[in-house]
Amino acid sequence: MAHVSHDADPVERVVELHLPSRLGYEKVAMDAAASIARRMGFSADRIDALRTALAEAVTNAIEHGNAHDDGMRVLVILTVRPSELVVSVADQGMKSIDQSHLAPAPRIEDSFARADKGGWGIWLIRELMDEVEFTTAPTGGNQVRMVIHLEKQP
Repeated sequence: MAHVSHDADPVERVVELHLPSRLGYEKVAMDAAASIARRMGFSADRIDALRTALAEAVTNAIEHGNAHDDGMRVLVILTVRPSELVVSVADQGMKSIDQSHLAPAPRIEDSFARADKGGWGIWLIRELMDEVEFTTAPTGGNQVRMVIHLEKQP
């Protein structure tokens, strides 16, 4: 019988979180991602960027995608690869992301004119992560896929 070593790290590891659509649970995703990123060797600045981007994505899923519906969940999938961390956030909402919110950068002048000062989260996610893609989730809701690359220390 062949001996299988369980000490070797697999090429890819996956952690799934199923979060209630209630503000505050974004912190669970932030803490889990930060813990994984620390184990991978990310710098403190990159971990902070990851935490912020993930908080924005989960908050958007709770507020906009799932409309604070307690019966819906936000699925966060953290995929560890040798040189990157892939983070997927999917809601169960039936309302698609407004394509105008995916524009490259909001204008601060427009924000002053609106009662709702939001609209900066997607821009912030794009600024903080190395790769960002917005799609329709397999379940029919919205999904954002974010990738942060592990920078090798000199």
